[in-house]
Amino acid sequence: MTTTIREFHPGDAPALWTLSTLPNVGRTADPTVPIELPAASAAPIQFADLADIPANFIRAGGAFLVAEQHGHPVGMGGFRPNSRGQAEVLRVRIHPALRRTGVGRALMEGLETRAAARGFQEMFLDTATNMPEAMAFYQALGYQESGRETRPDWSWTLVYYTKQLTPSR
Repeated sequence: MTTTIREFHPGDAPALWTLSTLPNVGRTADPTVPIELPAASAAPIQFADLADIPANFIRAGGAFLVAEQHGHPVGMGGFRPNSRGQAEVLRVRIHPALRRTGVGRALMEGLETRAAARGFQEMFLDTATNMPEAMAFYQALGYQESGRETRPDWSWTLVYYTKQLTPSR
């Protein structure tokens, strides 16, 4: 299947809200989930920045991309500047039925290309030790672990990664 990586359109939001709440731990959460996702009626409260993607990502100096197959969103992710001047990657999600098919790699390449074009020199992201597949994915893309954080009330450890970007020409 051909995957198109494109800029976010406001009409994408309801399907992306659904995608953001699908289980994201494991190689695939459920390969039987239909590709055409039902539209959520509101942004999930745990990801409040998805309620206004243009304000929280695009106008903030970043980008938000959608991976699409046959007219259906199957992946998403964005970045915005953080306090250290890095492009901080957030809300990367790939449809459970399409994990490990190259959709995530294409999405991350799109984010990195756009960040470099906006003058960023480094990407920053985090994942957690309860998602070893995500850790391996980012490492395979050239991300280097740059720190860890744990708290007594967490059952996992947060893992921070960075990647130097090739300047855009």
